[in-house]
Amino acid sequence: MAVVYRIIREKFKDSSLSTEGSRLYGARWNPKGTGVLYTTTTPELRLVETLAHAPGIRYEDLPVYWLSSISIPDDIRYFSRDEMPPFWQDKNYDRTQFWLHQWLSNPDTLAVGLPSVIVPFSFNIIIHPQHPSFEQVALISQERIPIDRRI
Repeated sequence: MAVVYRIIREKFKDSSLSTEGSRLYGARWNPKGTGVLYTTTTPELRLVETLAHAPGIRYEDLPVYWLSSISIPDDIRYFSRDEMPPFWQDKNYDRTQFWLHQWLSNPDTLAVGLPSVIVPFSFNIIIHPQHPSFEQVALISQERIPIDRRI
């Protein structure tokens, strides 16, 4: 088993394993209509990813965030930076959303590990809820995450 991390706003604290947000809005690696669970290999990377997607918000206006520690089976296919398509760091998600099309349509592994665009030495772990092993994905713990003013 592996442990991965997710940070969510307080209002979503009770649905930390939900893929509804990614299904409704899409993200870098999935188009609208296909829900996946975005996690990371470390809490630090998850915090950096979360704050990078909250640009322009003053420290005083940041929502309350919760760190979820999640246990998943070791069924993860990792992609190195050399294996990524040339457009993997594009700001426009038109191409990246379809790069994993085959896996999104027919998940042969529970998860894929992709280098973070923000910190390419670390990995985002994208978990597919349609894979049979998803039933073994479990929330281990949650705690409110303090965010230092200096960030």
